Amino acid sequence: MPVSNPILPGFFPDPSCIKVGSYFYLANSSFQFFPGIPIHKSKDLVNWTHIELLGNVLCRPSQLNLNQATTRNTPSRNEIFTGGLFAPTIRYHKATFYIFCTNLYLKPQDAPDGDYFPQNFFITSTNLQDPSSFSDPILYEFYGIDPSVYFDLDDRVYVQGSFLFGYDRSIQATTISQAEIDIKTGKLLSPIQELWKGHSGVIPEGPHIYRKDGYYYLLVAEGGTFDGHMLTIARAKNSIWGPYEPCPHNPVIRANNTVCPLIQRVGHGELVYDDITDTWWALVLATRSGGRSRFPLGRETFLTSVEWPDGDWPQFTAIEENLKVRPPLLEVKVASRQLDQKVLLGDPKTIFLRTPKLTDYRQDDDKLLLKPTEENLSLQEGTMTFLGQRQYQLSSHASVVLLLADLDVSKRKSLRAGITVYKDTNRHCSLFLEIMITGEIAIAFEVEAIDVTAPQRLASVFLPQSHEAISLTIIATPEKYEFFYSRQNDKEKEKLGEADGSVLTGNDFTGAVYAIFASGSWDDSVAFRGFVTG
Repeated sequence: MPVSNPILPGFFPDPSCIKVGSYFYLANSSFQFFPGIPIHKSKDLVNWTHIELLGNVLCRPSQLNLNQATTRNTPSRNEIFTGGLFAPTIRYHKATFYIFCTNLYLKPQDAPDGDYFPQNFFITSTNLQDPSSFSDPILYEFYGIDPSVYFDLDDRVYVQGSFLFGYDRSIQATTISQAEIDIKTGKLLSPIQELWKGHSGVIPEGPHIYRKDGYYYLLVAEGGTFDGHMLTIARAKNSIWGPYEPCPHNPVIRANNTVCPLIQRVGHGELVYDDITDTWWALVLATRSGGRSRFPLGRETFLTSVEWPDGDWPQFTAIEENLKVRPPLLEVKVASRQLDQKVLLGDPKTIFLRTPKLTDYRQDDDKLLLKPTEENLSLQEGTMTFLGQRQYQLSSHASVVLLLADLDVSKRKSLRAGITVYKDTNRHCSLFLEIMITGEIAIAFEVEAIDVTAPQRLASVFLPQSHEAISLTIIATPEKYEFFYSRQNDKEKEKLGEADGSVLTGNDFTGAVYAIFASGSWDDSVAFRGFVTG
């Protein structure tokens, strides 16, 4: 049976992977969503499951504040820039896991030109299956993003990252830099020193160091994370400080280095060694965007094989949709993400917007009870009542039943409660029940896109107050999203509107998320039943 890419579909960019014992562990970026930094495990690099229980490194709201992880449309850079948790690195040393990451947040007083400010940190754990073992973040001073760490044979520890000179793309904005660090305290033990400007000199980022055959190999992503993305590599013979000699065959992989035109924007990756089979592999990000103007899932995790002869440079196999060279599978490729799944509190796949107020969410048997907040989906900073899961496939669906029996419309309070497919602050398409302060009830369909200043109401239907439940459904195809509702005794669903997939597509960092939400002055919890994605 062929192994299909992506191996981790949906919004899982910037893969970092290690092998410990019989398991591979994979960490990904999560940007503005909580819990943060999802960790998956696998025995064969193909069948991935969340680590047990909460499944994410940042699993307590008290660990880190994500409320300034906002999104900005920056036409001058031709990108939609989102802050939050960038490009983690996972490593294992002396019975402890270390996860390094950047929280990029809006802090105008400290950042140049009122831009984002990088907060670098690492978290430790002696047992990834136990959420209580994840430490609070240990901060360290590094003005940059995409941190990595290397534990050398003499027990010295070095951190690398993409050091920021600024955000002006007309100059070299970043360089790969390094410092020695005290791994207990986060104190830097040496000055930050440049290692390599990269092959192209265009935004080198995502560094990882490996030691093999007497060399330190430095793997780097560069060229920007969109159409010019690539992986390049350099090596130093005797010292981790360099000088680093670039590979004569750079870039070693890039978007057009693929045998599948569908797979594009290939870059930011990790090399991982399987000691059982004596083979090397690369996990990289890419998008399924070739020939398409619509790719709302964003950047996903792909796998390819690597030949690494002794004393030579690694040779990456071109990214393909079905791997010809594949790991020895322990079982058939799982298809669980193709099946309907109930979205539940406590599920490691369930996410919230920025740092949530968890007391606003309750589960009562098969019902999810959400307490509305005044904030809505266009919120730039902070959180709102929002509970969702990533969209895993281009052809998919999400549905929920909104229970109306306990909603007292005579309260003269406002409420919007429903379902959305959400990309970021500036882009979301929503189907919801609206209760107005007049007591009127309507089902409404709204779209907020990057080229409008506020959500646009495209359709609405007024309802009588006698209904006990309303079913809300989103059906996605590779081209569009369709939005349906039905009343309790309706035999057929009524289509209220549709949105082209291009609304949720762009030069961006995140991917589409299906979510239920509740906003307004309503002061009682709203009951949802059977929130399902598939």
